[in-house]
Amino acid sequence: MRNPRAVHDATAYNETRTASSMLIDEEYRVRETDFDDEELRNWWLRAYHSHSLLRNTHFQSWEWNTCWYEHYVRYDSRRRLVLLRIDRDGIPVAAVPLFLQSRCLGRFRIWHYFLWIADRLSQYPDMITTESDASGAWLSTFAYLRRCYPGAWLRLHDILPESTIAPLLRECVPPGFANNAPPDSRLSGDTDMNNIRWSVEEGESYMRIDLSNADTDNWTVGCTPHLRREIARARRLRAQDAGLDWRMYLAPASDVVDRLIRLNLTRFGSASWFADERNRRHFRMLTRYNDKELMISEIRRDGRPLHLIACWLHGNTVHYVLSGMDPEGKRWSPGTVNLVAVIEWALRAGYHYFDFLRGDEKYKREYPVEIRASADVTVFISGRRFLYTMQRMLQTLRRGER
Repeated sequence: MRNPRAVHDATAYNETRTASSMLIDEEYRVRETDFDDEELRNWWLRAYHSHSLLRNTHFQSWEWNTCWYEHYVRYDSRRRLVLLRIDRDGIPVAAVPLFLQSRCLGRFRIWHYFLWIADRLSQYPDMITTESDASGAWLSTFAYLRRCYPGAWLRLHDILPESTIAPLLRECVPPGFANNAPPDSRLSGDTDMNNIRWSVEEGESYMRIDLSNADTDNWTVGCTPHLRREIARARRLRAQDAGLDWRMYLAPASDVVDRLIRLNLTRFGSASWFADERNRRHFRMLTRYNDKELMISEIRRDGRPLHLIACWLHGNTVHYVLSGMDPEGKRWSPGTVNLVAVIEWALRAGYHYFDFLRGDEKYKREYPVEIRASADVTVFISGRRFLYTMQRMLQTLRRGER
């Protein structure tokens, strides 16, 4: 899986390293590798499938990260994979899946910065680690990047209280961050910590339903009155209309995935994520690689597909990813019928959370959701804020990238 563009022309990239590509910092050894690293792959897969990772969601899977690399990084001349492997006592204990985004003007680099490999489209990006406290691994990462990529910055979106980097942020965010309270104006600003300069800004909200103490009879108590009426109606429809059929597919076949894509395009048109052929290829590849963690539910009426929902299943959580609907079947409320059926299936199956993921859509707030605030963190790796300010000014003028 080596990137044909991984070896950059010096005149095009103009990268100068100030240290070896390997850093030994006390107990941690940091070095760059790629997805052909068999030892790292074996460790990663074992840790993920045994639920040994400190951050344990589907978005930490090997398959998720490699698929994103294949489709969104590998063939983009402005992006380069920076997969950091962190060893302790000669054994992998962490991996940091990043890419370096750069823009050059002739022989000169205008800016370069790091992002998560699936930045903004992955819901819970994070360090992959089996360490119980990742603070040391993160500080070693910053030291490595500072030495090897002077002048770059690191942009970490979607940092939540359970993120592996959160313990390092305790002193530079208000107490509300640790308590899942929505961020406020105090969250913005710069802070020096551990000789590293940070900027922490307000992020977005994540919402999930806590099912750990609920059952199919009482989970709707916290719903809005309007939604409780809709749920009651959905249950009556399923009970009374013999033509309505709910189906669930674990490790769904390709024809089910194709129906989901088709109905998502039917519902959202050009606004659909699947309107881009690359996104369709990516999703099909991901469903083949990691189909055992994919569940698709479907509502049919008299054999006609009306609504489909796709969810990733991992650990104690069902992650609601996306859906598709035939608008002509709207009178049967297939979206509510399907979503209620999935939540109640998750309850019976023993899952603790039904996670709506990132976004503050109005319909989510009708459910009894736990709202968690995220933060966006910028790490000034070189510690020279003026370099970041100048590069961001050029980037804003260009408007081609974030």
